[in-house]
Amino acid sequence: MEFRSTSLLLLVCVSLVILTSTKGKIQPCCLAVSRGIPHWKLHQVVAYEIQRQSGHCEIDAVILYMKKRKICIRFSLELLEKLNRNGKPVLK
Repeated sequence: MEFRSTSLLLLVCVSLVILTSTKGKIQPCCLAVSRGIPHWKLHQVVAYEIQRQSGHCEIDAVILYMKKRKICIRFSLELLEKLNRNGKPVLK
């Protein structure tokens, strides 16, 4: 019985160490994207982030952060150029 309790405690401790030792939190991925965004909404963008198709994200997208929400837009170089021209910061 004592061995079982010790093993369970060790398992919980190792799990906590693994979960808390990741470099930053895992961001949720965009699962769908809009085709575009009206020009007047581009002025409401506070920052943006580029999501690349990788191990946990299935699509390429540009995540536009506004004051109260975020919008996932289809990845395009034209959109990135507009955001850079308007001085919007890129989140890492």
